Amino acid sequence: MSRRRRCAGVMSGTSLDGVDVVVAEFWQERRRRRFRLLGHHHEEFPPMLRHRLLRAQEEPVPIGEVARLHWELARCYADAVHACCRSIGITPRQLDVVGVHGQTVWHEPAAAGGGVGLQLGSIPALAQWLGCPVVGDFRSADLAQGGQGAPLVPLFDYEFLRSSHEHVAVVNLGGMANVTVLPRGCSPMQVRAWDTGPGNVWIDAAMELFFGLRYDPEGRTARAGRLLMPLWRALQSIEFVLAPPPKSTGRELFGRPHLRALLQQCVPAQVPAEDIVHTLTRFTAWSVAENLRRYAGSVERLVVSGGGACNGFLLELLQQELPGTVVVTSQQYGIPVLAKEALCFAYLAYRRMAQETGNLPQVTGARCAVQLGVVALP
Repeated sequence: MSRRRRCAGVMSGTSLDGVDVVVAEFWQERRRRRFRLLGHHHEEFPPMLRHRLLRAQEEPVPIGEVARLHWELARCYADAVHACCRSIGITPRQLDVVGVHGQTVWHEPAAAGGGVGLQLGSIPALAQWLGCPVVGDFRSADLAQGGQGAPLVPLFDYEFLRSSHEHVAVVNLGGMANVTVLPRGCSPMQVRAWDTGPGNVWIDAAMELFFGLRYDPEGRTARAGRLLMPLWRALQSIEFVLAPPPKSTGRELFGRPHLRALLQQCVPAQVPAEDIVHTLTRFTAWSVAENLRRYAGSVERLVVSGGGACNGFLLELLQQELPGTVVVTSQQYGIPVLAKEALCFAYLAYRRMAQETGNLPQVTGARCAVQLGVVALP
């Protein structure tokens, strides 16, 4: 049995709903990795910070504003880690490492001359404020090797969600939706994963635009609407959704400007807003299922996490799209749906401190496996 490491993971995703922190122990036992979740904390972004982050992702902003956000996010992450540690009776100095995804404000894997990306949140500052090692900037090493820098959760999915008797797919419904495909009894080289398109990002945007709400609780608004065929046909024709993997995306393609353009082109005046939310919710379910049908083979079990796993109507639509698949949430595996990605980055930090690689080249498109993340010491 390997030495247990107590690791924290910090995640703030494209949905911009706030910061998720987990504290967990990881170790190896009988040639399998194990984990024990010790605590989970969610902290919402202050409204003005959320607004500024959204602007930084979708509009040109001065470089000074980017620098201020880089610093303020680190302070926000530090406060959230302190709060999570207090909830389980420890201090950050008692952690072996903290893994921080950072806030993605730009992701362009197909840029001329090589992929580029930027995650905000100062890692050295965070290490000083927490008093323990911090690992961040997980995507750059993969990008430098010709990869997309994403998705990075498949190694966690392989270690903890694969099955010896079922063909499993894992989908995270965050701002974007991404899937990991785990064939029955697979090896790491047989794992495949990619982004399928929008998860909650357009649903949330429509709810904010028409109802002044951050999201659609339980999918009640979508359930009350009907399908808008002109919008539905336009959504189904988006090239990214049907393109083969490897592929990854973000608000650069699925942000509010693109949604506004679609609504102006396809939705007549006086259409009930519930119909728009219904159509967008159905599109998320269809785009995930269509990617699985095209590129994943016959999936027997679908494990769902992320904020979209709290949308009961969206889960029903996924089950309708995949009638031969058992649809469950990650909670059945002891992983709270809102904590999974933070747990993944705690695990990637665990691997980085053990000097182990963290990417799967056949998933990201990188030339080779590399250690992910930069280590900052207090």
